[in-house]
Amino acid sequence: MFNNSIVTKSSAIYKFLIELKITLYLTTPQIHHLILFINSMVTKGYCGKVTDVSDFMPVRHRTNIGKFLSESPWDEDFVEKALKKRVLMRIWEMSKTTGSPIYIVIDDTISEKTVPSSKAKKPTEKCGFHHSHLKGKTVYGHQLVTVMLLCDTLVLPYTMAIYNKENMSKIQMAIQFIKSLPQPVSKGYVLCDSWYSNKKLFAVSKESGYAYIGGLRTNRVIYPKGREKLGIKLNHMCEILTKDDVDLVKVGNNEYYVYTYRGKLNDAKDSLIALCWPKEALFKPGCLRAFISLDTIITTEELLNHYKHRWPIETFFRETKKHLGLNHYQVRSNRSINRYFLLLMITYVYCELEVSNGTLNFNVGIKSARNQSQKERVSWIFKQAELGTPLEAIFKTLKIA
Repeated sequence: MFNNSIVTKSSAIYKFLIELKITLYLTTPQIHHLILFINSMVTKGYCGKVTDVSDFMPVRHRTNIGKFLSESPWDEDFVEKALKKRVLMRIWEMSKTTGSPIYIVIDDTISEKTVPSSKAKKPTEKCGFHHSHLKGKTVYGHQLVTVMLLCDTLVLPYTMAIYNKENMSKIQMAIQFIKSLPQPVSKGYVLCDSWYSNKKLFAVSKESGYAYIGGLRTNRVIYPKGREKLGIKLNHMCEILTKDDVDLVKVGNNEYYVYTYRGKLNDAKDSLIALCWPKEALFKPGCLRAFISLDTIITTEELLNHYKHRWPIETFFRETKKHLGLNHYQVRSNRSINRYFLLLMITYVYCELEVSNGTLNFNVGIKSARNQSQKERVSWIFKQAELGTPLEAIFKTLKIA
């Protein structure tokens, strides 16, 4: 199928792309480039450079990959729709089979870039200065708003988009993402951190059939008994609470002291709010975390156990930065960057689902994908030897001549 290449119809990645029906939207050379890109991502050492991909390309120059991302006339919107369709199908099937709730997890991360000089002719597009909560300072780069879908053991990326403050706010982006999703099979929850928790997201979640659960800023005002008129900020509750007012709750392997408030918030007439401190740091400054649920029927323990399903998106950011080049991609145009994000998500889903008969987590999946890639390379070498291909020609194709 592919001349002068170790990519064949028996490739596991090629079969995966057929299942996604992505091959309907791409030419044969484009499919070839896509497979090589995924292959390079799952291979140990990928750091986001097009040269990493060109190492898998016999004969052709590395600029072919750059042009595939920036100029090649393939419709990334169709490819993204095919991927989203697959992700939705797997998540909703899992919910139907297990009865488990569906979680929409929304968060953002920053991919840092070097600030360009004033003489730079082609700086990376859509970059800007953003506040990094991780570093506690302003950094330069892309801020990426991401949506993950979770159900039971499945954790899959749904979309990634660059935040552009001149276009729309992160809240508006989150609203669009939620509206684009079908209603849950039974139970469904939107999970966000405190920066997203406001009445607009509360409302759109409810309209879309999901209950909202999220972090809450500790400067928000509640109206407990005795403070009904003026209210009190969450971070001032330590001044009036005692150990008798809190309960010890276990979430996963950790224990927390929790104060439960049910009542009014400025953004909601009725809410369930949990103020939490680690067991060893009750009422200590800087240790308070607050969480909110608009589903007031659930218990505080259920609220916290739902919220813990937000953490896989942090794992996704860490894994893609470590293994798939999310922190080091070196493409400049907006089109190239968006196509790179799409290929990253395809690779992640491939590693998560398609390299074995069962559901895998990403760390296990990428190891299996690497092994599969190596097996295919060895099989290709064996086949070439059977065909009588000269050894030097094999070395040249593998770029080890």
